[in-house]
Amino acid sequence: MTSVRLIDRQLRLGVTFILLLGLVITAAVLQYRGAFRDTIPVTVAADRAGLTMDTGAPVKYRGVQVGTVRSITARDGDVEIGLAIDKDAVAKVPRGLTAQLVPPTAFGARYVQLTPTGHGTGTIAPSQQIAADHVTVEVDEAFTHLTDVLDAAQPDQVNNALTAVAGAVDQRGQRIGMLIDQSDRYLSSLRPSLDTLASDVRRGDDVIAGYDKATPDFLRVFRNLTRTSDTLVAKQGALHASTRELRAFSDATRLLVRGAESGLRSSLMLLAPVTALLDRYSPELPCLVGGLAGANKLAENAVGGTNPGVTTITRIQPGAEPYRYPRNLPVVGDHRGPGCYGLPWVDGDEARQPSPTFVSGANPHAGPATTPQQDVSTTLFGALAGLVTGR
Repeated sequence: MTSVRLIDRQLRLGVTFILLLGLVITAAVLQYRGAFRDTIPVTVAADRAGLTMDTGAPVKYRGVQVGTVRSITARDGDVEIGLAIDKDAVAKVPRGLTAQLVPPTAFGARYVQLTPTGHGTGTIAPSQQIAADHVTVEVDEAFTHLTDVLDAAQPDQVNNALTAVAGAVDQRGQRIGMLIDQSDRYLSSLRPSLDTLASDVRRGDDVIAGYDKATPDFLRVFRNLTRTSDTLVAKQGALHASTRELRAFSDATRLLVRGAESGLRSSLMLLAPVTALLDRYSPELPCLVGGLAGANKLAENAVGGTNPGVTTITRIQPGAEPYRYPRNLPVVGDHRGPGCYGLPWVDGDEARQPSPTFVSGANPHAGPATTPQQDVSTTLFGALAGLVTGR
């Protein structure tokens, strides 16, 4: 009886141990598969997933795993990859993301790499869809593309070409080495001028840009030249007639100038000192004309404006002293050169300046100033005084 109870107790303990062991194994498997992790679902849309992408692959953000791949579903030529993002990492993953399906090595299984775009605010949200902008090419695809390239390149012809190249360079290594050495020396001598060459190229680009902007004007000028040439061709008869008339005019002018050559030479020689004097005093002409114009306006107001007639006060005055030789000989003694003396507009300060004294010989106004009584007597009896004095 005691032995039976002992067997039942051992059986119960064995069954219990087996159940506990199965429970531990199941919990470990579920833990490994993420059954007990608190996650949110996210979808990645890609044009393909590749052969090495599988469920359970890690999802990384900035190199740190933040979730796993839950599902891979093909729909209408595209692929939807379901991701499970750990809730503990949600606060560190932004909303604006792109996905890349990349392998850690050339032959490794792919994983999902999340990269921030800088757009959008907040953190990643449940059921958010992320676009995959890069899917690496797998080794089998690379071999497939290489096979297509080899099929198109025809390896036998490539082999023939390589054989021909090998035959061409065979036993010519020394010449090729000399060519390379000469090329190196040439490039070394050219190197100091590279900066200047680059500057010339940049300036050439500016010049070309300028010509590009001026091209419409050039074309317009050429069109105008075409019209001008057409006009000249149409009027060539009139141009020939004008040329003949000009030739006849030049012949007549040459005969006239030859006949009057001596007279023209003498006239020019006589005019030389006069024109030299006019050239010296030519700066006075603008201020003189301007002063006369201003004085004309003042004179119009003084003598009645624009009405006909002139209002004056006139008196008879004895004549000036007669010419006496040699006292009244003219003298050219002024050498001050041109001067405007305040013209064309004389201000008050200039008007109070004493009048310039010109050394010219005879001066009809030389002598002492007259008194008011003398002016009255001259006005009343000026004619008689002239008769009496003989002036």
